[in-house]
This record gives sequence, structure tokens and C-alpha cells, in this order.
Amino acid sequence: MSTKDTIRFQEKTGELPGWTLYTEMFEQDDTVYLELEGVQADVIMIGSLWGHPPGTVVLRLPTATARQLGLVPQEWTRDASRLKE
Repeated sequence: MSTKDTIRFQEKTGELPGWTLYTEMFEQDDTVYLELEGVQADVIMIGSLWGHPPGTVVLRLPTATARQLGLVPQEWTRDASRLKE
């Protein structure tokens, strides 16, 4: 069972990378994760990401930053996302 609560996603198509924007259901802090699949990136590894294909990058962002970047809709809230289930 996944603990990801998906906000938005795009499957990989052709040469374009796939991505998923999500929260972790059991975390209480106000953060979102942006997972990019099939990208080139310079990364300093702090920990390992088990189970992800090569070229996967996961960014942990404050929700406010994700909103500034246009990744999270202005009206989206963590609690409202859980009500849709």
C-alpha cells in the first residue's frame, strides 16, 4: 500500500520526462515531493532512493515554494486532498 497522496502527475511520453507531485500521508509537515523520472541532473547524494529507476530525482519542497513555482494549485490544501478518498 502506497503512502503517497498524488496531487498531479504526468506519465513519461517519448523523450519528455514523467513526473509526480505528491505528499506523504503520514507526514505532518507542510511539504510536497516532486519526483522526476528520466531527467539529467547533477545530484549530491545524501541518501539512496531504493526502487527508483536510473535518472529519477525526488525533490522535497515546502508547499509554499511549490505553490510559487505553479506546481500546486492555489486552492489546494493537504486536508482537502484527503477528503476526496
